[in-house]
Amino acid sequence: MSGPIPTAVPPPPAPGFQAKGGRSKYASNLKKYGTPLPILLPTSPLHPASKASSSSSSAAAPSLLSSFSSSTSAGASRAIEVPTCIGVLDPASQSVWVTNPRDMATLFNRGFFGKGSLSRSEPSWRQRRVDILRGGNTLAAEQVRDQRRRERKQFKIDRAAAMLEAAKKAEAVLTTGALPATEAADGAAGDAEAKEGGDVDADVAAPPSPTGSTLSLATTDYSAALPPGTTTLNAQTFLVRPARPDANRNRGNKRGFKRRPPPAPGSAPPAPRPPPPPPAESSDSEPSDDEAALAVEEFEHLQLSFEEAWFLASALGVLKILDPATDTYIPPTAVLPLLLSPPNPALSLAPPAALYPDDPLLVSYACYHHYRSLGWVVRSGIKFCVDWLLYRRGPVFSHSAFSLLMVPVYMDDGDRAASPYAETDWYTERMSWKWMNTIMRVNSLVMKTVIITYITIPSIASFPARMRLPSGGLDPRKLDMKTLMGMYSVREVSLTRFGPARRRD
Repeated sequence: MSGPIPTAVPPPPAPGFQAKGGRSKYASNLKKYGTPLPILLPTSPLHPASKASSSSSSAAAPSLLSSFSSSTSAGASRAIEVPTCIGVLDPASQSVWVTNPRDMATLFNRGFFGKGSLSRSEPSWRQRRVDILRGGNTLAAEQVRDQRRRERKQFKIDRAAAMLEAAKKAEAVLTTGALPATEAADGAAGDAEAKEGGDVDADVAAPPSPTGSTLSLATTDYSAALPPGTTTLNAQTFLVRPARPDANRNRGNKRGFKRRPPPAPGSAPPAPRPPPPPPAESSDSEPSDDEAALAVEEFEHLQLSFEEAWFLASALGVLKILDPATDTYIPPTAVLPLLLSPPNPALSLAPPAALYPDDPLLVSYACYHHYRSLGWVVRSGIKFCVDWLLYRRGPVFSHSAFSLLMVPVYMDDGDRAASPYAETDWYTERMSWKWMNTIMRVNSLVMKTVIITYITIPSIASFPARMRLPSGGLDPRKLDMKTLMGMYSVREVSLTRFGPARRRD
């Protein structure tokens, strides 16, 4: 089959899958985030040769001979590129920091690796500061989140005040048979205005309002004290339901498309719109775009977890880890011992002398590597009390549909008894049904499916003798990561929260 190799082959959309935003936003996101690591094909719009050719073609229209010679030279220079990013190991935070802006954009835009230290997900702190200096009206994810939080907080305050006022009205009606003085005054003022306007016949006398001092609750007529538009007094009479701040925003996407009606025959054509006025010249107080970009210094870094860093370094080969103590790159064979979890992190941060197959980093990386190799975007799930979240394309395209909870399973019970990690919270707490119920309740409220991922831990006896140490562990310097990951197995079980009252039919 001939033809150009596609830059990125998106998976088919799932039934009912809808990307966040409109078509134009989806197209821009696909152009920005649609080229995953590690390779960059020449046909990609992110390729330097593509950018150079597009800029040269837009500058002038060359002749056929010049375009043929330029395309020949560009084709010779175009090649598949594999980027190289640099990260700094930070043992205190158990992460790898990427400080170069170009590397930060490469890792996040081409696979959604890492998290901005001053942002929710994508490192956008500097761009937000530049937009503020420019006076733009664009809102980033962090600004939208803050605005929604303020609206929800104000909504709760207004709802509490409305419920308190409604409770006072209901209590006044049930005890005295009349509305409070403020409501009676408002009603009298409304009747006076209606009489002045001629809406109500002046000869018709209004029924006298009952008083609680002379009438009992059993004989009181509440019809005059009821709110307008109601005929009976029940529990729903004084129920206040203020509109949520995001109600109009959610209903905006459900409106149908309204086509403009055709013009009537014989009517004059609509007048053309006047051209927009030229932009006003910026004053001396407002900085230009270049000045605003240069005035903001980058204080944010991209923070990679150890699983992401080891996947980028070993599986993709695009990350080099720098040792801040010696200012030298760590050899690939020495990276894994520095990332392993010590038996007691509170006492020491030094890497252990021996490696155990049930090390939390290896178990977590086995799960991470498994789903990354299947094409899923794997992100941290600490926000929803789980280990990982699975995205079909990435967080900018849709919400995560699945939550992963890792449950290790030992192949040999003797290894569990001798392991320093078996009695920690990493393995015992997550096996309780109380914790499972907590996770199911949290994730069911956000429409996520919980996947219990059983990871089988290989026994130490299954490894060759040359890889084992006399102390009982494994030698990390003699381990091949490909061979090691091949000894783990992953099984999934999907959990669904059962509601007896909702699933009877």
